[in-house]
Amino acid sequence: MATLFMHHYYVPKSDWGYTYITNFHEDFDKADHIGTDAILETYNRLFNEWKDNSVYIKDIRKILNHRCTFWGFTASEEPNNKKYAEYGLTYLKLYEKLDRFIYGSYFAQDTLSIIQ
Repeated sequence: MATLFMHHYYVPKSDWGYTYITNFHEDFDKADHIGTDAILETYNRLFNEWKDNSVYIKDIRKILNHRCTFWGFTASEEPNNKKYAEYGLTYLKLYEKLDRFIYGSYFAQDTLSIIQ
């Protein structure tokens, strides 16, 4: 019987003095192994289920921030790997989308327009 070992790209239980209160980071970790569509599906599922809970939305926002940073740094280390850059941009777009939901369009910055 073969055992399947799934390498975790990035599963922080706590980071920068913040400890996650949910296991949403594990959901995104599983989605990272499947692809961009799975990342978007995971975000949509979590957002639709927890958008009325400010504590859980804060956790999702922190996870998106960390993953955006992680994949952006990984893409800069290996510039030929397009998957890393695609993941970084996907997480950045989702982070900005959630930021606009939380703070409204007046306070939310669009980082992609600054970069491009």
